[in-house]
Amino acid sequence: MVELWAKESGIPSEHMTINIVTSTEQHGNKYKVMANLSLPSVWSDREVSLLQFGLAKALSHYYSLTLNDVHVVTTVIMSGRVVESGAEASW
Repeated sequence: MVELWAKESGIPSEHMTINIVTSTEQHGNKYKVMANLSLPSVWSDREVSLLQFGLAKALSHYYSLTLNDVHVVTTVIMSGRVVESGAEASW
């Protein structure tokens, strides 16, 4: 899945991680796949666009769905708002 995302976005997979979480209920608008994408603010607007659209395309291919069945919400995280390996990450 990660390699498919990298291929669809045109961005190397070295920092990509995907967690699959299943849901037992969904209310309101119905989507077969929903993704929450968290990206560090170091990415340019163009790269953010490539990553979020690439993820949507990868998910649609992986699950054999149309893009209308996939919903991706992107949150940009500022430097210092991530703890990794016991330290605040700065970029």
